[in-house]
Amino acid sequence: MTDEHWGYILLAYGVTAVTVLVLLARILLENRRLSAELARLEKTAGAREETL
Repeated sequence: MTDEHWGYILLAYGVTAVTVLVLLARILLENRRLSAELARLEKTAGAREETL
């Protein structure tokens, strides 16, 4: 492999790493948001059952 290809290879790995990290962050943030929403809904449903 010649030296002129190393820049492309490093750029490709860098773009891939950034893409994977962004996707991981979005998944973790969505999981946190959905967990909080589920807890809120469970609390609301529990309060609603107590009034019945």
